[in-house]
Amino acid sequence: MTELRDDVSATEEPSPGPPTSEERLLRAATTLFSDKGFEATRTRDISTMAGMSPSAMYVHFPSKEDLLFQLVRRSNERALALVLEAVAPFTDPIDRVRALVREFSIMHARNFRRARIAQYESRHLAPDHREVVAETRLQIRVAAIREVQNGIDQGVFLIPDPRVAVLAIMSLAVDICRWYSPDGEFTPEELGDINADLVLRILHAPGY
Repeated sequence: MTELRDDVSATEEPSPGPPTSEERLLRAATTLFSDKGFEATRTRDISTMAGMSPSAMYVHFPSKEDLLFQLVRRSNERALALVLEAVAPFTDPIDRVRALVREFSIMHARNFRRARIAQYESRHLAPDHREVVAETRLQIRVAAIREVQNGIDQGVFLIPDPRVAVLAIMSLAVDICRWYSPDGEFTPEELGDINADLVLRILHAPGY
């Protein structure tokens, strides 16, 4: 059986013991959707890579689209939780934005396969599933705008409107998943630090 090299364990808490059938299917789909794309991946491909019978997927997921939805939904929910957790220990606006950008960037590097799927394959979701995903993404954007606006209100960030700055913040982090390779030049942590510095310069933070 093909070895499953994916980043699912970095996204979710691993279950004790061997992976469940559902986890095996999710890991296989992560690899295939990321490498081949949703449309080019057959349900048989997913089951085969997971080491299961061709019909096994339907025991856990009613369709290939639902499997995609579960991957994208979990990825976005984890991103939202991470954004909120990253800023929680800090009160200074610079520290909070640095932590947000750093952790958001690291996540998109460590979980580049799932992030790539969430970014580029979510167009294949059913309309009701797209609405769920869009709502979570809006919450992420609102959380980031809130942090930048807080710095503006305190006179720390010298920009007139946080919305464009947040688009730049999100783009820097999200785009990592498009080109990142574990064998590449930078570690996830290095990318996190680089992006955090870039964003603070964009915001005209003191010392940047």
